[in-house]
Amino acid sequence: MHKKTLHEADDKRRAIIVALDPTAPGSAGLELLRDLAIERDRRLLGLFIEDTELLAHAQNRLATEIVLSGAARPLDFAQLEAQLNAQSLEIRRVFEREAARLGLPHAFRTRRGRLVSELAIAAADADMLVIELTRLATAKQSVWTNQLEQLCLAELPDVLYAREGWTTGSTVLAIIDDPADVETSGRAAASLARAGSISLTLLLGEQSHTHESEIEAGLRRHSPDTVVRIERLRAASLTARTLAYLAQAGNARALVAPARVTRRDANLVRELLRLTRCSVMIASSALSN
Repeated sequence: MHKKTLHEADDKRRAIIVALDPTAPGSAGLELLRDLAIERDRRLLGLFIEDTELLAHAQNRLATEIVLSGAARPLDFAQLEAQLNAQSLEIRRVFEREAARLGLPHAFRTRRGRLVSELAIAAADADMLVIELTRLATAKQSVWTNQLEQLCLAELPDVLYAREGWTTGSTVLAIIDDPADVETSGRAAASLARAGSISLTLLLGEQSHTHESEIEAGLRRHSPDTVVRIERLRAASLTARTLAYLAQAGNARALVAPARVTRRDANLVRELLRLTRCSVMIASSALSN
């Protein structure tokens, strides 16, 4: 593990970290994040993590791979490491090309270790963490959605799973099921709405006893020009199917949920990604804006 330099620490503090995925072909899809970076006055930090579990597996003398002929042969550790290095260089090239094309301040880092552990270390002081799923045919192909349970339990800043719906939706939905959610999912959702110049819709659950006018007034302090709508949820519980229906019916660009909800039920995030095409944000309890 390399020691962080002052320059790296400054990069993180001012950064929206983009966790880059080797399974996502083509450009890094940074156009979806341009408004966020500009609105928050943040640079983008492209992060690629080389998975040491793959390397450890390759070093196991029992590890094999299946070749085109159907035969099995021992995994070549040196070849796998060379592939990771080449992969990192290509991902960096694409990320830097796209960020430069969009005129966005940016930097790139490569780390090596266990995926979620290294991600948590890298994102400890970041403004936001973005996991981009826009270039994937299905979300389940991503190396990151294969780590959803660990991601939901990790101490992370706001996590945005960016999807195609980011460019087409007309509102941001925020789950407010507890008074504390106003300062987590409410505030994070207001930031997304400001960035996209779209409306904010608050979904108030049965545990949200704060008066609607107080909630709206609190959010308007941060987003005075954002149109705020409030809906009371009639559902007894916040199920993925109910939320997916509301996201589709409301033409949502993003759905924001508080981290305390997803820590109890990581499957909620997986189901939302399966049932919707909008982006999904998990709002951290640590205020970062």
